[in-house]
Amino acid sequence: MTVILLDPLRPDTIPARALPLLNGPLVVTEDVHPSTLWDLGLTGATWAERDDPDTTLLTGDRQHPLTRARIERGDDVIAARPVPGDALLEAVALMDTLRRRGPWESTQTHPSLRRYLLEECYELLDAIDDDDRDLLREELGDLLLQVLFHARIAADDPDHPFDIDDVARSFTAKVRGRTPGILSGAHADLETQISEWEERKAAEKERGSVLDGVATTAPALALTQKVMERLESAGYPMERIDPAITRVTIGIGGDSVEEVARQRVRDMMAQVHDTEMRGREQGITPRNRADWLAILDPVGDELDPVGENLDPVGENLDPIDEDLDPIGAKQDPVGDEDQ
Repeated sequence: MTVILLDPLRPDTIPARALPLLNGPLVVTEDVHPSTLWDLGLTGATWAERDDPDTTLLTGDRQHPLTRARIERGDDVIAARPVPGDALLEAVALMDTLRRRGPWESTQTHPSLRRYLLEECYELLDAIDDDDRDLLREELGDLLLQVLFHARIAADDPDHPFDIDDVARSFTAKVRGRTPGILSGAHADLETQISEWEERKAAEKERGSVLDGVATTAPALALTQKVMERLESAGYPMERIDPAITRVTIGIGGDSVEEVARQRVRDMMAQVHDTEMRGREQGITPRNRADWLAILDPVGDELDPVGENLDPVGENLDPIDEDLDPIGAKQDPVGDEDQ
């Protein structure tokens, strides 16, 4: 006879080929919930207590003794086709159980998991660099754990809860909204896709600054690169940026090179924000080189590069361009020239 194997993740889903068999002699294993039978209108089904080859077996447990016996005997097995992502549902359920029952998982917060998230990202990058496929799969799983964990913690928030489904919807809504041409088949051109993505991203964000959304907690070099890319794409006159921003000098001892570089970029970002603010006061929203220059140099004067320290006060105090003796040089004795 036949075994109808239900998907434990979707027990209410019956394969189309199995529907005619539900009208005949039917037995079910104990894992099938009575509500499922009720929803399917299977009031004539009985619980399977022995291997009756003249009946159709409805089960969601492939390892059940009666299921295994029938499969080994060669009975026809009708099962729902697997759907990509099925295993993710099991992972979500596991994370939910751990959050509710685990003494460690139940006490974690978004901040307490920060270092683990960062570690997993670095370990994943190592796996990519090493081209280790098994390690890559493992590290992706560890990163997935972080996504599931943070989403499950968010579900417990009393004021603004969201869950893993909301995270998934956020992903699909964003990607669909930014790639309509690719998804509709209207084009398959890389440059068009990038342009479409950036245009729709800009329309979504409606950013008040070209630097909005830049993560200042990123490593200093990555932060520098991101800021430079943002400014270049916004038409910022790159020659106005202090070249020191793009250089790192590593010395022994002293201040942290990482923090020095990060602070230098943050200072530059602050100056860009100040420029944008002055632009708003003038009714200018900088979107190209001309806009930026109109704010930076409204009368055509040359300004110091963004991020560059100003000259010390008094450094160039020589209004008549006279050559001065070096500081501390001995003065000629009075009357030396007459001797």
